[in-house]
Amino acid sequence: MSILFGLLTTLLLLVGLTLILVIIGKSKSKKLSSKQKNWWLIIHIVFVIVYFSGLFGTLLLAVSTTFITDSKLIYAAHLFIQYFDWFLIIPGAFGSILTGVWLAVRTHWGLTKHYWVMAKWLGNISAILFGANFMRIWINDSFTEIFSDSSLHPLQNLAYLENREMLFMGTAISFSILIILVVVSYLKPWGKRIAPGSGLNNFK
Repeated sequence: MSILFGLLTTLLLLVGLTLILVIIGKSKSKKLSSKQKNWWLIIHIVFVIVYFSGLFGTLLLAVSTTFITDSKLIYAAHLFIQYFDWFLIIPGAFGSILTGVWLAVRTHWGLTKHYWVMAKWLGNISAILFGANFMRIWINDSFTEIFSDSSLHPLQNLAYLENREMLFMGTAISFSILIILVVVSYLKPWGKRIAPGSGLNNFK
């Protein structure tokens, strides 16, 4: 029940932020100039890099816990995984979607004119929903399970090992989604969406 509530809350937040950006963007009489567009693209790419860095760091540290046996080092690895989540993954994810929406609304792309833009928006929302409501649980539970029984080594704690395995899988899924979004952004597939009532000649 709490996961469903979290999913709905996060979804409403993302849709609400998108609507605010759309309303603000539509109120502007002029689109972004070429120079402004390039600067917003740079900012967007920086957020994507931050997002990637957080996920890669999470994966690297999670994998490292399979090779080390010192419980203090395992603790430190999961502590930094939490830091990566707070200071890299979350800002990177929200920054990416917000700058992406702003670029779409303030340029000729539009938010609903092209299938690839819609796919990126939906993909970003899916990634954030997954991260906020599943990855967050596995990250926190993996960390807290280390202290659930101080007399038990983390590598002998079945609950910790199960959470760590889910963390591996979750990070791989998040990475896959992000890579797909980067490919979609570069290739811009599927063409332009046909507006209701328009002819096939509008399809490019």
